[in-house]
Amino acid sequence: MASLGSILAKIKLRLGSKYSEELMVYVVYGKQPSPFPDLDYIEPIIAIVASELECFAIQEKHPEIQVSWEARKVQNTEGIEMTAGSSLFLTHTTLLPYDEDDDGNPIFGIMDSPRPSALYGSRDTAEQKATDEYLHKVTLGEINLRGVGGLLE
Repeated sequence: MASLGSILAKIKLRLGSKYSEELMVYVVYGKQPSPFPDLDYIEPIIAIVASELECFAIQEKHPEIQVSWEARKVQNTEGIEMTAGSSLFLTHTTLLPYDEDDDGNPIFGIMDSPRPSALYGSRDTAEQKATDEYLHKVTLGEINLRGVGGLLE
């Protein structure tokens, strides 16, 4: 019996240029006790990875946090090869600050409950399609338990 992978490869060959493969990545969250007195817990995005196996590996390596993930399509990546270290751009409709800096400005790097609205392969497209949203630059394969990437202005 043919494997699912070989069947899909044959279908892609038959469809040829009509088939547009979209890149799928996994947005990984890490629910953990908050280092900030006003929050009981934080659940930042701790990684953006290319495979579900990487999600399970993060979960196994960090049993002290509650790891969860969701698969997301990356828009506008046709013909672009994304590899570890590639930049991706998350958009968010709302973000809540978790703390203030020494000057009293809000800090958004770790969010208590981030939920991105979309994921893009280029900053230009993200800015065009999500003009009124926050833009969050992340790196494919980066893992940081306190939150990956940074907000762009």
